[in-house]
Amino acid sequence: MSAFATRHRAWPVEMALFLALTFGITWSIGTLSVLFPSWFLAQFGPINRASPVFYVMVWAPNIAALILTLTLGGWSGLKDLFARLCEWRVSWWVWIAAIGFFPALMLIVQVVGLTYDRPLISTDVWLHAGSLIFPALLLGPLGEELGWRGYLLPRMLERLSAANAGWVVGVIWMVWHFPAFLMSGLPQSSMSLPVFVVGGVALSVFVTWLFVNARQSILVAAIIPHALANAYGEAAGPMTWINAIVLALGALLLVALLGPTLRGRATPA
Repeated sequence: MSAFATRHRAWPVEMALFLALTFGITWSIGTLSVLFPSWFLAQFGPINRASPVFYVMVWAPNIAALILTLTLGGWSGLKDLFARLCEWRVSWWVWIAAIGFFPALMLIVQVVGLTYDRPLISTDVWLHAGSLIFPALLLGPLGEELGWRGYLLPRMLERLSAANAGWVVGVIWMVWHFPAFLMSGLPQSSMSLPVFVVGGVALSVFVTWLFVNARQSILVAAIIPHALANAYGEAAGPMTWINAIVLALGALLLVALLGPTLRGRATPA
């Protein structure tokens, strides 16, 4: 049996194991904290950025990816995963897109917001967002992206077009966040779930477009735009419908204008 045929048969098992580990870790902690708040608080303390349990929840995708990569791919699999994590040798325009896409959308949001008499974001907020990029790396970007874009997305690209893989991974990514909306110590508890989902799925489509043009670089295609989105979101406040719609339209334009890159089916490795 060829290597591809073997991989083809193993694909559903890999997907099931990854999702079971990722959701199992995060959702089990979230369920215990919501159903048994007094007991959980006594045992583990409040869940916030100073709590080790918080980082276990956030880093669940990475934990699952590392376990499965080592188990199924051995040390060579881990070497490939970390090589893609550190890959920076991509086209100059990919770097510009990775760094500039989200700030550009924020500017568009500001222009659109003026028509609704919303005040412009002050220069202080933009500067504050810049100062939050490095702290933001420790949360979602470094904690999740080995899993979502390092492990799950490449395997989705084996079966789906890039556009479809982008929104499928985006939906899974957003569903995984659901427990955070029920936990008062986390930022999502004050956010609108529909707005968060629309914005997150759109961001996933954009990240997928970067990924297929950036030699599958986890650093450039996933960690950098994810960190920028988190930093600007934290500085400017929760995402609004205007933010989410502009982000979604930007992702749709990528699919419409850059057709073969996102709509074409990936070639199996």
